[in-house]
Amino acid sequence: MATRAAGVMKMLKDIAQKEVDTATEALAEAMKIADEAQSKYDLLVEYRNDYSKSLAQSLEMGIGALAYQNFQGFFRKLDQAVKGQFEMLVSAQHHVLVQKKRWKESQRKKLSYDVLEQRDVEKQAKVANKKEQLMMDEFAMRATRHAK
Repeated sequence: MATRAAGVMKMLKDIAQKEVDTATEALAEAMKIADEAQSKYDLLVEYRNDYSKSLAQSLEMGIGALAYQNFQGFFRKLDQAVKGQFEMLVSAQHHVLVQKKRWKESQRKKLSYDVLEQRDVEKQAKVANKKEQLMMDEFAMRATRHAK
């Protein structure tokens, strides 16, 4: 019976370890995607700031109405791109949080099985020690009977 329970526990621990491994990989991928989204967002914001400085310089030198309209149209498109990338960043960061929660839950589950297994090992050791103590007591009792 103990070996069957140990086999079941090993199987459950193996499944839990696979869940941890899968969750770890998913978390790493989510973090990679979030980092890439952050980099793209930062790049777009930097590009917009540079373009804004370029517009300011052009305005100081004087530009025509058509050039100014082109700048404004490009700014609208750039602002849309920044907004879209920000939304992707927020989504990616949310996905990281979800994957982190999944990873923590899988870790907790695996650790629970480890604790259960350790308790079982300790329980079996106590039973074995108790049996050994009973055998030693019985041996000592027999030895004292034969000595008399």
